[in-house]
Amino acid sequence: MGIDLTRISLFHVGLLGLTVAIAYATRVAEPASLLLGGAVMGANFVLLRWITNVVRLAAGGDPVDGRRIGLAVAAMTLKFGLFLGLLAALFWRLPIEGMSFALGVTLLLVACLVEVARHELSDPKGVQ
Repeated sequence: MGIDLTRISLFHVGLLGLTVAIAYATRVAEPASLLLGGAVMGANFVLLRWITNVVRLAAGGDPVDGRRIGLAVAAMTLKFGLFLGLLAALFWRLPIEGMSFALGVTLLLVACLVEVARHELSDPKGVQ
């Protein structure tokens, strides 16, 4: 049993929602910037999963149909557009608070580490 990418995505969404709610209630961080950082990383993660699924199928020798290749190209275009839009937002000086945005970005990494730790604890190597 490998690391579950769907579980990472769901945990990321829950962690992001909880963090935004805490930020809104306590005003420790700016909730909109935090949500934007988490949404950018979440969208990036989903698009990368779509792209790698097509590449993995092609590398495995399985025939890849044109629809899947079109989906991968569309995902790469969306990924490029997402980061180009974020760069444009920074140039237009939108009110994005940097530390809150960085906290939102970091939540996906936390979700990945929690899933890896859960996987390692539930499936120890070398134990018979």
